[in-house]
Amino acid sequence: MTANGSRMTITRQWELLKLLPSRPPGLTSRDLEQVLVGEGFDVSKRTVERDLSELSRLFPITCNAKSKPYGWYWAKDASIDMPGISVAEALSLSLIEQIMQPLLPKTVLESVQPRFRQAKNKLNGLRHPQKLANWADKVAHVPANMPLQPPEIKPLVLEAVQHALLHENVLNVTYRSMQKPEPSNLKLHPLGLVQRAAITYLVATAEPYEQPRLFAVQRIQKAEQTNNKSSTPEGFSLQNYLDSGALQFSSGKDIVLKVKLFSDDVVRSLTESPLSKDQRIESCDDGALLVANVKDSWQIRWWILSYAELVEVLAPEDMRAEVASRLAKAAARYAR
Repeated sequence: MTANGSRMTITRQWELLKLLPSRPPGLTSRDLEQVLVGEGFDVSKRTVERDLSELSRLFPITCNAKSKPYGWYWAKDASIDMPGISVAEALSLSLIEQIMQPLLPKTVLESVQPRFRQAKNKLNGLRHPQKLANWADKVAHVPANMPLQPPEIKPLVLEAVQHALLHENVLNVTYRSMQKPEPSNLKLHPLGLVQRAAITYLVATAEPYEQPRLFAVQRIQKAEQTNNKSSTPEGFSLQNYLDSGALQFSSGKDIVLKVKLFSDDVVRSLTESPLSKDQRIESCDDGALLVANVKDSWQIRWWILSYAELVEVLAPEDMRAEVASRLAKAAARYAR
């Protein structure tokens, strides 16, 4: 048998051991064959039966022969802590790494790198003829927005923030906001951590206020966890906070957005990926009219401005005036 063949046999048998349940009636050789085939192994029921017979001489696995079809499982009191990861798990981790690499701060990535390396080594060892192991070479993730490099976060700051959030303790921080040149000393009550594109935000209340706010973690210069228990505003949930449009930098107010569309490409894009569940697009004389209920936010303004001359805001009137003003200023600069 070739070295590659031996490696594939060992890998297949290792996966087989990890699939076995800890109690009867167990899994049949047909069940195990179907799972292995689903993970990309080129295997037959007879091969699985032969593997199980060989493995039963080395490991405490047993066959339930009381009724047909026979089921295989780990013997009672057997140690079944099987190290390593399955091919499917390795593939999932490799794809997750592609997506998260440009988004997570270096300190966060370092904590999961051993698991990513394990997945990479697993897939590299199975390149051929294992079809599933080659799947990572055939799929990719490309961010829809402008790819930005994640800001540097001090490792000790991130550790203090995570511990305070986990143990629900007050956090003393020195924070440099965008609005003030001088940093401020704050007592924060952590409520959640949220990743938005390349930026990690701490959701927290700052004494003596009870309104949740967003604090960009890279702007925390110092952080120290205290022994004082933090408090959570009554009725607060992180999901409800996100649903309110906080991470869209929203006022929280719902608006009816009416926009005229002058491009078939924009119409097609919005038809495929609507702005809201209740979005409507209707034909009109010189284009199409979009109507959607959305949050009044900076994000919706960025979206409108990104289309420039291809769209026209009809309502709300204050948003129309704001967009018109910003486009006029931009046009004046380019006209100089």
